[in-house]
Order: sequence, then structure tokens, then C-alpha cells
Amino acid sequence: MADMPIERDTLIAQYVGEVISRAMYREREEKVRYPVNTNEVIDARFIGGIARFANHSCSPNCVMERWEVGGETCCGIFSVTAINKGEEITIKYGRAFVRDQVS
Repeated sequence: MADMPIERDTLIAQYVGEVISRAMYREREEKVRYPVNTNEVIDARFIGGIARFANHSCSPNCVMERWEVGGETCCGIFSVTAINKGEEITIKYGRAFVRDQVS
């Protein structure tokens, strides 16, 4: 939930966690992740910040974006609309998540 009004195009939180291979990620039971590239994901289950608590929406008010800083990939949640105080922060988890929820 937003604890204050948030303007459009604002970085809300960086998505942090343990960077691991996709193979290692598949072996884990509980999964809280964001793909960094085709070989790695950020697993935020144990070492994560508040960004991992963003919920799914088919009409989200935020997006996940990636950028490079000194050769290192960073990920974060950015608002795509103005968000009111008390409004839930939502992102679209992607097709695989939606498919798993429907099946």
C-alpha cells in the first residue's frame, strides 16, 4: 500500500535479493523471483526488500524495469499511473503466473 501519494514515473522500490541461476531457482520449493536475464533470476525469498510484496494485477499501476549501473543489472518497481495514498502497489507477474493460477 502506498503510504503517500506517488506521481507517475516514480521509482517506488528496488527489487533486491539473491542472484541465482534459473536451474538453482527451479530446485527451490517456495519462489519469489524476478528474471534478470535468460540465465539468472533474483530470488527475494530470504534477502529481499519491500518490492517483493507488490501484488499481481491484470491492470497494474506499476511495472518492473531493469537498468545497468557499473555493469551490474538492477531491477525496480516504477509507477505507470499516479497512485493515491492507501492504494495497493500492483505489477503484472506475467503469463506463466496467470497460466499457473488458472490451471
